[in-house]
Amino acid sequence: MRPIWSGVLSFGLITVPVKLYAATEAGDEVRFHLLDKDTLTPIKEVRINPDTGKEVPWDRIVRGVEYAKGKYVALSNEELKALPLPSTHTVDISGFVDADQIDPVFFDRAYFLGPDKGGAKAYELLREALVEEHKVALGKVAIRTREYPVAVRPEGRALMMQTLHYADEIRKASAIPELNGKITIHPNERKMGKQLIASMAVSFHPEEFKSDYKKALQALVKAKLAGEELPPQKAATAKVIDLQEALRASLKHARSTGRRARTKQLVS
Repeated sequence: MRPIWSGVLSFGLITVPVKLYAATEAGDEVRFHLLDKDTLTPIKEVRINPDTGKEVPWDRIVRGVEYAKGKYVALSNEELKALPLPSTHTVDISGFVDADQIDPVFFDRAYFLGPDKGGAKAYELLREALVEEHKVALGKVAIRTREYPVAVRPEGRALMMQTLHYADEIRKASAIPELNGKITIHPNERKMGKQLIASMAVSFHPEEFKSDYKKALQALVKAKLAGEELPPQKAATAKVIDLQEALRASLKHARSTGRRARTKQLVS
């Protein structure tokens, strides 16, 4: 892996030289291209000035902020880099919290922090302390053109930093109009619902997740190249059902599936 950022991680009066690495990468998905319908030629994205109708080359494009309707102020890369932010080259830790205090909806992108030259001992001290105290460090950092709140937690031998959403970026579940009314659940439905969840309990193994969409798309490409057609996909329909009957049928299926799986494990 190659670092995408370098700076220091600061907590108290301690600074740890660190490098930032992307913790995720794009999967091996089928990529779409925009083509001319008649010739299947890939089209190019062109930046047009709507006032002149002419193309604007990259060397004449700058970033800008709209300060009034239709009025902008241009900002250069040098000006943006020179913003007086203490978090520009620093993961500035402001406190430590229990990991379960952070609602998962706040998590955004994940990165690994690695120790830079001279920072290995302080890095390991922080990692061990977070493990032993079951804590997550909270702070902020500026990356490219934005400052992010972040959470830093131990991940094996490394520290993982995850950018967080700001509170005003999170929508409230109470805004969903369909949740305004009161719904009554029968005790028997509640009991069977809990039994169904218990019977379908599994361990989390992320390597088991496979993209059915990718397989279906590859099959479609192969069929089109061969001049064939795939059978039409049946549309899913949401039927009004008897909830208790559906729960009973689901429990029966889950228990049957569970027995077959256990038998297969014993045989193998």
